[in-house]
Amino acid sequence: MKSAGRLVAVVLSIISVALLASCTGGGANISLEGLDLGMVTMDGKPVDGLPSQKINLLLEVSVEKVSVRYTADGGSILVLEPSGATIEVGPAGVSINGIKDDQVKVEWSGREEE
Repeated sequence: MKSAGRLVAVVLSIISVALLASCTGGGANISLEGLDLGMVTMDGKPVDGLPSQKINLLLEVSVEKVSVRYTADGGSILVLEPSGATIEVGPAGVSINGIKDDQVKVEWSGREEE
């Protein structure tokens, strides 16, 4: 149940940021917080080699529209337009596709959360 709550919070945060960005000219900073390192992939490759198991990701992208689709396993797929980049949030973790490396900032969480 805890992961379902986090999933809803992440999806709502992303939608809120994207909507705000569309009203202010198209740029957006999407924050994904408290992620377990082993549950994050970018363009199909696991994110590893970082000094902490808990990370926050800040995605600096241009967004005019966010479309949300739901998966059969209870996850959500957010499609960022006009780039077509996707953020999939589900029970298996977070998968980010179509976002350039220089658009991703990594912050290490200061403490391990339970």
